[in-house]
Amino acid sequence: MTKKPKVKLLLIDLDDTLIGPDLQVSLKNRQAIKKAIRAGIKVTLATGRTLTTTLPFALKLGLTHTLVCFQGALLTGKSKRLSSRTMPPQHYLDIIRFGLQYKVQICVYALDHDTVFFQRPLNRYGKEYLDKIEQVRQISLVNLLNYPFTHPPIKIMLIAHPETIIKLEKEARKKFDNTLYITRTRNTLLEFLHPQVNKGYALKKLVEHYNLDISQTAAIGDGYNDIPMLKTAGVSFAVKNAPAKVERSADYVVSSWDQDGVAEAIERILKNQY
Repeated sequence: MTKKPKVKLLLIDLDDTLIGPDLQVSLKNRQAIKKAIRAGIKVTLATGRTLTTTLPFALKLGLTHTLVCFQGALLTGKSKRLSSRTMPPQHYLDIIRFGLQYKVQICVYALDHDTVFFQRPLNRYGKEYLDKIEQVRQISLVNLLNYPFTHPPIKIMLIAHPETIIKLEKEARKKFDNTLYITRTRNTLLEFLHPQVNKGYALKKLVEHYNLDISQTAAIGDGYNDIPMLKTAGVSFAVKNAPAKVERSADYVVSSWDQDGVAEAIERILKNQY
């Protein structure tokens, strides 16, 4: 008789963990997720993406539990929001000024707004982000310092050449590290959010929401932004394409995203082989 899995809640990162540049979930990964759901595991996605660009993946996979969007700043289902955290109002203009100082592309996400705001003009890195990464449906090119946001943004992102992003991260941590959550999500993206936001916090909220113990959770990821989640989960897996620091933050390393690492991790979870 097969043992029931110890894990009751599984969080899976989206980009470069479950999907690649083609934005498709492989057949093997889809089948593994369905198998996990049939075994009674609550499966959901934990991503830096917006709800608008996350929900289609969840619907196709048959995921019905609370989604973790904006690195955990938004925990929501299709119709019911569990929690949301916008940025501290005293800091978001400082980040915009910081981006302007270094002359990089700045992108602002507002809660409850499908439009994504970009500092004009849109440069090559902004265009690449829109074309190849998140594929945002609606954008607005504005002067961000003067734009009349009705509420503080939920996320601000700087987009630039990888070497510039490394430099910006160092400078940003000197300037904002105690007041904001700062994370590099891709080699061209640096994100700023509320200081009490990350995927680890989100996992703890979901554990409380579903009345579980943290030991009953699992997480799969690849990025620096996944580290808090990987360290918090009862058991965690990094896909092999992850940076070394991310691998060290996980309990186990599985195959890369393009070799169905998610399916491999789920099989181990289902068999309690960890």
